[in-house]
Amino acid sequence: MDTKSRILETAFLLFLEKGFADVSLNEIIKKSDITTGGFYYHFDSKDTLLVEVIRKYIFNYFNSTIEQIRDFEGTHKEKLKTVILLIVGDDSTINTTTQLVESAEKIDYRTLHLLLFEGVQKYEIISKNYTEFYYNLLEFIKEVIDDGVAKGILRADLDTTKYSLLIQTAMVGTVLMWIGMPAMPLGERMQSNLDILWDAMKSEENSD
Repeated sequence: MDTKSRILETAFLLFLEKGFADVSLNEIIKKSDITTGGFYYHFDSKDTLLVEVIRKYIFNYFNSTIEQIRDFEGTHKEKLKTVILLIVGDDSTINTTTQLVESAEKIDYRTLHLLLFEGVQKYEIISKNYTEFYYNLLEFIKEVIDDGVAKGILRADLDTTKYSLLIQTAMVGTVLMWIGMPAMPLGERMQSNLDILWDAMKSEENSD
């Protein structure tokens, strides 16, 4: 692993463990086994590092997940469920040793979302990436629903834009509830919400 990648991964894992504010630059430098000059060769500040960490490990993963699921061969409902659970981090769907970093460190997805929200609140560039990602996700959800309507799986009279927004809102809202109430079974609640919305969308001939 090259030096810049090692700094990014080390910082990411420290941020997940302690939060951005409680990780010092000296700790990042020490854990990365570099000099202060080595750090500043790659990054001009801790804030710049956080922006790159979130873009590399969160947004790149989220967006690549959407692209990978476009070729998913399951049902329309399974496609939606899979992409949503991969993004929010349900243990029944993701690998237990994480797909986000090269090492075998486990990722607590609750702290990942907390780190993301912290970055969104503090940095305009992260907020912009967050907005772009959710537009991308909304477009993907609508593609799946539109295709379901075209194939007679979902109701012909369906307002696909409205239901795409409902699904996305249910996803974000469930994550926020999970952050506030971590004992809540995230995957179970997410699947329940999707089941309810899917039943409202599906055609009478469709038993899926």
